[in-house]
Amino acid sequence: MNAASRSTSRRENGGAPAEDATPRCRAAGTARRHPCTRIGAIAAAALLPAAGVVAQGLLPATFLAVSDSVVRVEASREQGGLFVGSGITVAPSIVATNCHVTRDAHAINISGGGRLWTVTGQFANEAHDLCFLRVPTWNGRPAVLGRPESLRLGQPVAAIGFSGGTGRTLRFGQVRALHALDGARIIESDTAFTSGASGGGLFDATGALVGLLTFRLRAAGGNYYSLPVRWISEGLPVDAQWTDIHAVPDAVAFWQRDAATLPYFMRAAPLYVEGRWTELVALTEQWSAADPRDPEPLRVRGEAMQRLDRPAAAVSAFSEAVALGPDVPSAWYGLALAYAAVGDAAAAQRAGSRLAALDRDLALQLHDEVLRLHESK
Repeated sequence: MNAASRSTSRRENGGAPAEDATPRCRAAGTARRHPCTRIGAIAAAALLPAAGVVAQGLLPATFLAVSDSVVRVEASREQGGLFVGSGITVAPSIVATNCHVTRDAHAINISGGGRLWTVTGQFANEAHDLCFLRVPTWNGRPAVLGRPESLRLGQPVAAIGFSGGTGRTLRFGQVRALHALDGARIIESDTAFTSGASGGGLFDATGALVGLLTFRLRAAGGNYYSLPVRWISEGLPVDAQWTDIHAVPDAVAFWQRDAATLPYFMRAAPLYVEGRWTELVALTEQWSAADPRDPEPLRVRGEAMQRLDRPAAAVSAFSEAVALGPDVPSAWYGLALAYAAVGDAAAAQRAGSRLAALDRDLALQLHDEVLRLHESK
């Protein structure tokens, strides 16, 4: 959906996301719409860095202490079996996780510090897929909550969760997009997480929590989505809001809704990947009308106009995008390419200079793309 990220989704079961768009957890026992993970004997889990190159600015040692705030969530289901996910200690005796991990539970425990701890209360925001668990006897150190406005595209991040339902796994990546939703920004990254990691943490280079690992869409390079820390910091429950543990099987999160009511960024993804550019332009017009201050639909429109070989219209869309979002590198990237396509070299250079100040890697990619554009003429 942008110069650094392309994603799509696959839908089935009356609009419910399929496996690659499902929560990253599994269940043992009775089969259900969301497959889950069977867990073995409880053991002290080590932090295991995933194979691959460490992202620039991130070191595994930074996250050794941070990992203690990440716990395994074990939800005993009314229909039998166990749902396993992850959770983050966000305040004394309070753990945040995804509601899709606990929604079928009649009893919940967390695993941390080498033993099980009983959850005595919950507070659910089902629409945001955000559930808080009260664990009075758990004394794990809370994660530091990051500043919501601190995230930038291209910023290195780390994901920690109980992938596979066993040990903690540490993976590195970068922020690929920030999607405005309900007063915050859903974080799209290439920081991979797999089964059992739902409810785990997305951390910045300082070890501060910036997001809650939640779902993914099918994508060529892998695109993963996290709830914003703003929803956590502003949603912490007060005493009167806690309820007993009970199943909420009909709960539907924003990313699980039917196709017609999904957030616009999720509706745009399949149109982009399938090359349905005219439909995508029409969708971005609805999107802009719904949220006229959001630069994302204008940037997406610019990309669609480029694919439709309408460079002048692309210049117009990208210009509006950078006016609303002057710190969005992908919008400057598109604007520079669009100016190059209409033959305005000076304007292309100005846009490229602004891009270089925001994202040097993307600026190098722009240079190569402009060279290819000139060679094709």
